[in-house]
Amino acid sequence: MTTNPASGTEHGLDPRAALAAMGQSAAATRAAIGPNPAIIYFVWAVAYLIGYGLLHGANFGWLPLPYGTALLIGGIILLLAIAYTAIISIRSGSQIRGDSTFAGLAYGMSWMAGFLIVALFSMALAKLFSTLLPHADALQIGWLINAVAILVVSLMYMLGAALFGDRTMFILGACFTVLNAAALLAGPSGFISIFAIGGPILLIIAGTATLISRRRVLPVVK
Repeated sequence: MTTNPASGTEHGLDPRAALAAMGQSAAATRAAIGPNPAIIYFVWAVAYLIGYGLLHGANFGWLPLPYGTALLIGGIILLLAIAYTAIISIRSGSQIRGDSTFAGLAYGMSWMAGFLIVALFSMALAKLFSTLLPHADALQIGWLINAVAILVVSLMYMLGAALFGDRTMFILGACFTVLNAAALLAGPSGFISIFAIGGPILLIIAGTATLISRRRVLPVVK
């Protein structure tokens, strides 16, 4: 009785299983050497909680702080969160070879470029209001500036999802888009309340989901 070794090999080889294993191994490698998105989400959750919390307290009177001062402090906190995200993304890209290097660098630079435009827009809008509507409430100006900033954040999360294949990041960006639309319809005071509460909650949920996902993937490379 003769056997055909080739047939046994073909029977034992499952291309779909091999591709799945390769994909899982690649994902695990990216998770092991890349930045932990969960930490970025938690950093942004703190930034939202403090930044919008200050605006909420100044607007509704439970903090002895002028709204303009709260807006300035919130802007500084936002810039720190942006800088952290950009630096982490750029550094992670420098640790990986190939297309991922460019993706990390481009994503980090895009964060900085997007919020440079937000800063320029903020100055232009403030100047426009001072000329056309000199008695406009600072809350209304901050409302529009924050709406544009959140739009950039939403688009950056969805762009990151496309670059890195991260579904959690895309869902987060989509949720922020919906939240931004609802907050715009709610008006200046409602906008602050919605993002002081909804922003940190969304980011904490995304960070927790990412931590759980990474723990499932990382054992593959151990």
